[in-house]
Amino acid sequence: MPARRPTFHFTAAKSRTLELLAEFFCLRVHDVAKLLRSREPDENDLRTARRTLHLLWKEGALHRILYLDLSTEGVCHVYGLTDRAAKEYGGKTFDDHAERTLDHELEISYFHIPLKHLCQKCGWTLYWQQADLKTKAIHPDAYFAITDPTKSEDRNTHHFFLEVERSKVSNYRDGEPSIIRKLEKYYSLFDTPQCEKDWGVRQFRVIVVQRTNERRRNLCNAMQGRYGHRMFWITTEALCSAEIGGEIFLTPKDAQAKSYSFPSIF
Repeated sequence: MPARRPTFHFTAAKSRTLELLAEFFCLRVHDVAKLLRSREPDENDLRTARRTLHLLWKEGALHRILYLDLSTEGVCHVYGLTDRAAKEYGGKTFDDHAERTLDHELEISYFHIPLKHLCQKCGWTLYWQQADLKTKAIHPDAYFAITDPTKSEDRNTHHFFLEVERSKVSNYRDGEPSIIRKLEKYYSLFDTPQCEKDWGVRQFRVIVVQRTNERRRNLCNAMQGRYGHRMFWITTEALCSAEIGGEIFLTPKDAQAKSYSFPSIF
């Protein structure tokens, strides 16, 4: 007689874990533990989160992919919702996701998490969208809007597109690198009827996350002149994860002079 399958108990921790993955798409054990505890997790926190994720994976609510974490030089699992769980909790399904794009997807989460914390701290409302974003003109990694409810309605909401760009300024075609060709599409869309038709707004900022400060500077320099506009805010992975509320964004317009922050928009 086959062994009886243990009963799956749906606890508050399991429910919260599914909600986190619906919100942030994909996370490691450490990320889940930190979000659940609202602090840097200890070994007990990590053990509990690992157990919760494992049980949800066995139940078919989560999909997981092995990932080489370069920050620790170890292998870990990255978790996301299955198609079944996404239908119930929202968010994007992690089923059939490509291993090669995990770095990129995790960087989006690492931007989203501190941004949410900043908005909570400042009393702002954050709208975040990471699915169904492709239009004829652009295909951002995420779209988000920040609203300050204390400001007048005509100036209380600001709109952003996110581009996590890990490649170097390279792949030239007709004298322009691939990243400039991508950002040119945003430049052409800015303040147009087509933008209002596709996104419901005319003006926006584009957050470009680069791997290093050197690459950020190189991109700013490459955009001087024609694309020297304050609609582009360029930062690094390390700055975003550490101090997203600070003045961490450079623009091609002011690459040598001034930096920007989210609080400065209001």
